[in-house]
This record gives sequence, structure tokens and C-alpha cells, in this order.
Amino acid sequence: MAPSIAPPVREIAARLTSGDACLAWLVEARESADVLRAVARTAPDAAVTASASASASSSGEKSASASTAAGETAALAPDVWLPESTLWLRRARAAGAFQVPTEGISVATSPVVLALDEGTATRLPSADLSWPRLVGAAKPPVPVALPDPATSPLGFGSLVGIRNIAKGDAPGTAGIMRRLSPHTLSTAGEAVPDPVGPGGGETAVISTEQQVLFAADGGKKQVAVYPQTAVPGPDYPYAVLTTEDEPREYAAGLLRAILDGTGVSAITGHGLRTPAGGPPAGITNATKVRTTDYPPAALPPETDVEALLNAWGGVHISARMLAVFDISGSMAAVVPGATESRMEATIKAAQDGVKLLLPTTELGVWEYSTDLDGSRDYREVVPVGPIGPRRDEIIREVGRMKVDPNGQTGLYDTALAAYRDATRNWTAGRINMVLILTDGTDDNSSGISRAELLGKLGELADRKRPVPILFIGVGPDIDAAELNQIAKATGGRVALTEKPSGIRQIFYTALAEFSCLPPECRR
Repeated sequence: MAPSIAPPVREIAARLTSGDACLAWLVEARESADVLRAVARTAPDAAVTASASASASSSGEKSASASTAAGETAALAPDVWLPESTLWLRRARAAGAFQVPTEGISVATSPVVLALDEGTATRLPSADLSWPRLVGAAKPPVPVALPDPATSPLGFGSLVGIRNIAKGDAPGTAGIMRRLSPHTLSTAGEAVPDPVGPGGGETAVISTEQQVLFAADGGKKQVAVYPQTAVPGPDYPYAVLTTEDEPREYAAGLLRAILDGTGVSAITGHGLRTPAGGPPAGITNATKVRTTDYPPAALPPETDVEALLNAWGGVHISARMLAVFDISGSMAAVVPGATESRMEATIKAAQDGVKLLLPTTELGVWEYSTDLDGSRDYREVVPVGPIGPRRDEIIREVGRMKVDPNGQTGLYDTALAAYRDATRNWTAGRINMVLILTDGTDDNSSGISRAELLGKLGELADRKRPVPILFIGVGPDIDAAELNQIAKATGGRVALTEKPSGIRQIFYTALAEFSCLPPECRR
């Protein structure tokens, strides 16, 4: 479950467990993006073991499993997912995880606010302490750092706030988005940085009421500035994933305990509001956090969400990219006129590219040959996620890729798997694409045929949710006609280069070509 609500739920679960010797709850704090990836990987079946956000068990063998250490939770069948926003439930279902309900029961809320350092709030005239001035003004008094709306529910809530400031006017909304775009934050989870006060690099930050209160508890003086009208924010939907009768009964029992008087006290004591917006406990006046009820705003329909995110993507072009690298034996061949192999030159070019991509771009890396993971021709090197907080890690992991000396080129099976993963996890407000690098033709006799691949790609392709495949062919052994036929089925393209040093320029040219986002690309 979301880290921001895990502590009070642990308290509530411990109270339940203490009253029933046959019941054991494991409450695990997991970033919602990680849980989404886990449940999407296991779709369409309901065995979402890697996502174990909260698991309950009764007596017997299952009870022993539920009391295992946190590092062993992958062995558990999860019963409940409690993300910070209903947006995550929608995204999970869009990724094919139909075991996840469309909506859950809200157990808490926390308003989206603009957090200022107390020194900044004191320095500015009171007339400037508003969203129209701080967010909407052509020349705001202080830069506003915005969590990327394509990945953060807080960032999405601010897009609704921006639209409200512009009174629904599309050009006005886009103009404000464009001004905020340079200050976009790449966040791997819920946490956002503290605002910076006067003295250098001063910023305001889109945050939550809870985080402002936590800052005060930690001795950091921050002030909350509320939008003129509430915007969608964390609504903590309680979603039961299990279909088994007994675990569902226990899940219902935990939900009742969260919503009863003692449970509500635990929730509000942790800086959160009630589902209806009742105030948290222990509010410090200096934070300007409101002590009155603050009813939450409903999340817009999915079509409105997608339209806003695509509008954002039109002014802040970043990608969701799965990069797939050939490590077959032929990649050990030496590049003409050089001393390095194709693999070594490719790794260097890829690492240089990672250094230049926007921090908000989401990148994942696979490698492929034949039979790398049992009978599977590919394996994950880096899971898809924002580059910003992981850039050095990605560069290191790419540097560890090695040629499979006896490996062949399992191109067709890998291309289908990568395309299926990308279409299942399509993200609005992004240039969604698959990048496949190869130095040869498919020669996996046990894999699917080209005709089978083209048929499957045709079934998966959706013009309203485009996912082009970009092939980069390296070396003299490429069958350009083969790659063009596959790329054409996805609206993609092929680029050829004799030397891997040309990869970076090819990629950026292609990214510009694919930068058209729906609805403009709906033909």
C-alpha cells in the first residue's frame, strides 16, 4: 500500500491481530507504480503475488506464510491494494489487470496544496499567496516545481487546478502548462522535495497537506496554499483483489476497522483527512493548514483525464520507452575501423543517450538473444520507470550487458513480447515507443514466424494509443525489408547504421518524428 498511509494501517491491523490469535496481517509499504507493474505482469490471471500490499490469513499453513519477513512477501497471495489515488486502479485495469476493481472505498484523503518555505511566504505580499498568482501568472513571484502529471496523482491534480485557473480555455491552460514545464520533477514515488526558501534556488512545490504537516513535525517550516477550488488528490481507495471467500471476509474486517472511530483516529493522527475531508489531528497554525472540513474533489472521467494528460504531453514532450538490445553472438564482431566490438560501441552510445534524456522520461531496458531465461529469448535488465532518480543506476546496468557467445537472434518472439508489454502499459501524455536494436535477422527456429508476428502486431496496434517500434539496425547483416515490414505494422520506422556511434542521432531524429500525440494523431 501507499507509504503515506501504511503506518496507521499497520497500527489498525496490529489491533485486529492482537484480538485474534488465528489471524496474521502483513502490511507492506510499496510505491503504487511498483504495485501497478507487478499486477500488470501477472494479468490476466489474479495471482498478483509480487504486489502484496496487504495480506491476511487465518489459521493453518496460510497463516504461517502471512507472518513471513518483508523480503519474502512475493510468496504471498495479496488480498488488498491501497494506493494513494484511484488513478492507479484505472491504470492497472488499462494495463489488463482486470482483477483490480475500477474503484475502491476511500479510507482517507489529503488535499493537493502548494507548499512554500515559511521564509518565502513571509517575504511575498499576501496577494501573491494564491494559485492564480503562484501557478497561473505569466511571471510568478517564485518558480513552482511540479511532480510529473503523467506519473504523479499530485501532478495530475495540479493540471485540473491549472484548467480551473484558465477557466477551461485550452490555449490558456496550455500556456500555463508550458511555463511550468521546465520545473517538472521526476519522482519515483509519493515523496516530493521540500520547497527552497529565500537565498538561492527559491521554489514552491506542488505537495500535499500531509507532507506540509510532516515537515512541521520534522522542524521544517512550510506553509500550505490551497487552490481556489479543490482539485483531485490522494483519495486512498481500498481495493480488494482476492476472490476467495475467507480472505474477502478478513479484508472487509480490516476495512471496517479503518473506518471505525479508532481507525479514523489513527488515520487523522497521521496527518490525513477523513474520506469526507474531516481535518487531521495536531494541526500547527503556522502551516496555514485548514482546521475546517475540506471536501475532496472527484476524479474526472477517464476521457477527461486522458485529454488533460495529452495536453500536458503536447507541451512537455517526454517518452515511455522500452529499449531492447541484441546480445547475440554476432554482437562480438569488431566495428570496422575501430578496436571495439558492436556490443561495446552500442553500450557506449546507449549510455550517452541515457545521460541526455529528460528526467521525466520513463525508460526500461531488456536484452535478447535465444533461450536467455529458460526458453524465453529476452530478459529484463532495468524495469520501466522515470530516468531522473535512476539515471546512474540505468547507466551501470546497461554497462553490465554482455554478449551471449552462443546466442542466436530471437527477434520475432522478443519484438512481440516487448510490443505487448508497451501496449498493455500505454501511458497518456507520453511518446510511447519500443526501441529495438539488432545486428541481424531472426534465426530462432523454435520461435514464431514472421507472419505470426505481423498478425499479432496487427491485433495489438491501436491508432488512438500509438506505440511505434523503432528498429535500429547495426552492421551489414541487416534485412531492411524484414524490419520495415514489422515496423510498418506498428506505425514505426527503421534506421540503419554501419557503426553504433550513429545510434544516438538516429534516436533523437525518430523521437521528433513520433512526437505527435493524440488527439492530433487520431486519424
